[in-house]
Amino acid sequence: MGLLSDSDTQVLKQHLSVIDTPVSLLLFTQTFGGSEGGPIAKQVLDEVASLNDHISVVEKNFVLDTDDRAKYAVEREPAIVVLRNGEDTRMRFLGAPTGYEFVPLIESILLAGTGKVELEPSTVKMLDAVTTPTEIKVFSTPT
Repeated sequence: MGLLSDSDTQVLKQHLSVIDTPVSLLLFTQTFGGSEGGPIAKQVLDEVASLNDHISVVEKNFVLDTDDRAKYAVEREPAIVVLRNGEDTRMRFLGAPTGYEFVPLIESILLAGTGKVELEPSTVKMLDAVTTPTEIKVFSTPT
């Protein structure tokens, strides 16, 4: 049984239909001794990827794929790395993207798959002033 309802699946499929560039979701998990969120993250990603042919899920073993862990600076599992046409977008998700984390996941997939940023012009202008590499972390919790 899927995590998404039939109506949610239809709405999500419509939103994802605008994606025209390949998006790969690298999922770093650990089968033995890993987080219980790994299988849930895989199910969520598989359901989302099934809604658009441009979205794929690539499983990475957190313990064995050390070169990829280093390349993408993955320190915990489960972790999701979003790639656009094979290039790192620097967007990451830790844990299973359910609840409050689901919408930002979908928004990141849309951003990677379309290249379109939906920000106010004043925000874009402000971001243009940033001239040094900047790391932004967003934390989500229901409490």
